[in-house]
Amino acid sequence: MKASGALALSMASGMAAAAVLVAMNYLVAGPYVSELEFQYIDIKLAEGFYIEEDIDQALQAQHFWRAGFPVIMGISGGALVALAYARRGKGAFMVALSVAAVSWFSLYVMPALKYPLVPDVLFDPAAAGQYAVLFAGYSAASGLAALGTTIGFAKTGRKNWYFGAAGAYLAIVAGLYAVFPSLPEPEFYDMALLGQWRSATAAGMTAFWFTLGILAGALLEREEKKGAGRGI
Repeated sequence: MKASGALALSMASGMAAAAVLVAMNYLVAGPYVSELEFQYIDIKLAEGFYIEEDIDQALQAQHFWRAGFPVIMGISGGALVALAYARRGKGAFMVALSVAAVSWFSLYVMPALKYPLVPDVLFDPAAAGQYAVLFAGYSAASGLAALGTTIGFAKTGRKNWYFGAAGAYLAIVAGLYAVFPSLPEPEFYDMALLGQWRSATAAGMTAFWFTLGILAGALLEREEKKGAGRGI
């Protein structure tokens, strides 16, 4: 299969996964965000720091994170799958699913364990900026660790090299967990509601990555088999 064809199929899969994430952001996580907004306003009114213009701006910015950012993720994730498949050249479904699983774990799960979502990032630009920098930095470090250990252990050619790669990655990410600064857990929100919002967000991110992996893998594998059938 030509690289351009693999990229097109992976990008299309990424856009489909982005659509799933957008839908979950609005339909599944959205109601919890609305409830958290009411609680945030009550807290700021009690503190005497409520500024309606700031809240309005923050709510407008949320549309980017709910709809725009998933598109960026879809493009990036699709390109990542296409690149991995181009290097491997076979086993499309397992390549795509493996890329999606490793990306989900290293770029979302591990950073989210270190920096679980806090409601202030939804409504306070300063808090959102601090959180975004820390989360992005941890994601980048975790992703590079996953990439480096995978490439390094794969080159050894040993059987079951992926167990060694996983162990090395977990050791590195444990060090990152200790080195990166922590953020305080919110104190004035309904913890049950907070947990539901975090769970809904996690479900959306999980659906995104595995929709991408399964769909891209199925499409690439179908084209791979067609090419094999034509003797290409």
